[in-house]
Amino acid sequence: MTRPHQIPSQMTGNGKTFLLSALIFIWLAATLAGLWWFQQQNIRPFLTADDDSRFWQASQAAPLLEALYPNLPGENGSVTLLHFWNPDCLCNQVSQRHFDLLVHSFTSEQLRVVVMAAPTVSDQQLQRFRELNGERLQVIRAPQDLNIPASPGLALYSAEGKLGYFGAYGFGALCTVANDDFFPNIVRSLASDGYGPFVNVAGSGCFCPWPTTDQ
Repeated sequence: MTRPHQIPSQMTGNGKTFLLSALIFIWLAATLAGLWWFQQQNIRPFLTADDDSRFWQASQAAPLLEALYPNLPGENGSVTLLHFWNPDCLCNQVSQRHFDLLVHSFTSEQLRVVVMAAPTVSDQQLQRFRELNGERLQVIRAPQDLNIPASPGLALYSAEGKLGYFGAYGFGALCTVANDDFFPNIVRSLASDGYGPFVNVAGSGCFCPWPTTDQ
């Protein structure tokens, strides 16, 4: 009687390795395709024709944003990063690295970090944010009449409350900037010789309209 042909164990192992590699490749391809699709759905100008046109000009945008400064929490003897946060905007993930770099590049004495949440954020969401981030990041709800163009975005102020920068973290589907030191250098300039005001709103990327309470 002829015995059944047995597949060598090495060949069986190679087959399993190939199958696993193929599955990982398919998963990565599907993930990248999904990310590309998501980003394409959210690509829009930071400032559209329907937004407040005063944000085009630094001289007109500065008074609007400097009016927020006196009501920000914490000590105001240092440069301030005001991060505009809408938790329902999936574009937060592509700008997160720029925000993290700023936070981790400076101590709390060098850079005050305030997160201004959209006016539609619930008390539970604010409390959860505080629990996750501790005292380094202070979070407040935005005034109902604040009508910035989009998020994610940021404003940087001098220790005297003068606007240095307002606009996007970056543009394009991946929220890119020409130099990773772009924002840290602005902070350093604001702490020494001064900077701006400068608005960076002319470009498209992954952004969400800033929500209002009547939406």
